[in-house]
This record gives sequence, C-alpha cells and structure tokens, in this order.
Amino acid sequence: MKKFLFGAAAAALCVSGLMAAPAAHAAVYVSQLEYKDNNGVSSLSATPFGTVTITELTPDSLKVEVDLTNAASEFVNTGGPHNPFVFSTLYADQVTTPHAAATDDPNAITTDPSNPKFFDDGRGSFTNSVFGTFTNEIALNSGNGQAGGQQDPLIFTVFDPHGITFAGIGATVDPSTGKLLTLGTGDHFTSNALGNWFSADIYDGATGQTYNVAARDAFTEIQNAVPEPATWGLMILGFGGVGAVLRRRRAAVALA
Repeated sequence: MKKFLFGAAAAALCVSGLMAAPAAHAAVYVSQLEYKDNNGVSSLSATPFGTVTITELTPDSLKVEVDLTNAASEFVNTGGPHNPFVFSTLYADQVTTPHAAATDDPNAITTDPSNPKFFDDGRGSFTNSVFGTFTNEIALNSGNGQAGGQQDPLIFTVFDPHGITFAGIGATVDPSTGKLLTLGTGDHFTSNALGNWFSADIYDGATGQTYNVAARDAFTEIQNAVPEPATWGLMILGFGGVGAVLRRRRAAVALA
C-alpha cells in the first residue's frame, strides 16, 4: 500500500509539474477602430468599425491584421487627408543615428500577397483628418473612392533587424483591464501627437458613407499557451507514471 501511495504521489507530482511548467506564446495587442471623423470632430462610436490585432512573431518581426466589423465595409482612398491605413513607428536611434535605408522602412514592411491591392507606401508624413499625422501608410493601388475599395483583411508584417516590439521593452499594462499604460524602450509602434494608434479611410457598409476612423487604445490579449519541448517531456513522463501506477494497482487487485 505504501508503494502504491508513493507511486500515485509521484505521478501526481509529474502531472502538477506539467501544469505548472512554463509555456511559450506570442504577445498580442488589440486596438478597436472605434472613433470616426464626424464632420471634423472625433466621435466615439457605439460599435467599433474594425479591429487591429498585432502579434509579436519573433524578437525582430510582428504581424498586423486589420478586420472591419461590417462585411460590406471596405478600405478606400478618397483623397485629401484620407489614407487607407496609417500608423506610426518609433526607432530608438532615429534622432542620433538613423537606421540604414536598406534595413529600415519601407523595405521592412511586407503586405500579404493574397491581397495585392495593398502596398507599403513607405515612411514619411501621412495625415488622416481629424486624427493627426502618422509616419507610415499602407496604400491602395486600385483608384480612389468606393469603386477602388478593398475588403478586409489587411495583413502586413514588420521586420526590423534591430529588434521590434509593439509597445517597447518594459511597456506596462493595467493588470485588471489589459490596457496599455506606458511605452517601453527600443524600436516599437507608437501613438501620434493626438494619441491615436491607427487610422483608416473606410467605406462603411452599415451607413453607406466614407470617413476616417481611428483607434486610441491598445490592450493585451491572453492567448492559449503552446507547450515548450521540455513541457512535452514532462507530459510524457507524467502520463507514463500515471499509467504505471494504474497497471500496478490492477495487478494488486487481481492477486488479492
């Protein structure tokens, strides 16, 4: 009986170790395109117009996916201070020692080839009224207005050989809401002078109108963890231990 209890305890320890083992997962941030240009005034909408999801793939790359809420909505380019999608990046050494053009924007941004109407328009100064000026634009090559619109998703990756994160190394979030509070260091995305992270020019399928929309906040998103190789090893040991204990218990019952 003591042997059985010891074996069961060991198996339980293996399983508990498995449950407590560290797991790897990508850092993900989500922003809601929930503000609109309402005749020259920024207005908060009751329903977001879309979602921007940023996934840190590796220490030097991240993926951005923009999905519009209404299936009939499209990204458009209506001219003037209206660009299909804009955002800002901040390079830690851009003031004193700018990165070489060969390894910096716009060459570091790659749009999804399955949606060829989108293309990286480089790094510069791009304004979306009433949401301010941004450093980067993803443009459309299909003409202006709704006739040249493109449905979601808009997907692109950002690669920076110097390393890049969404909010910077050491960024802080509110533990109760996941809302981003402060930026960290290193190369990262940033909000613009008016506090906006992203802006898009859209045709809104719900209203039949075109206008700029924007996102002001960013939130971390909890992801399902993917076990590390070492964790898989613990799983095998744990389940093997449980199996051995059960086999011994069945044998003991048969002999009784």
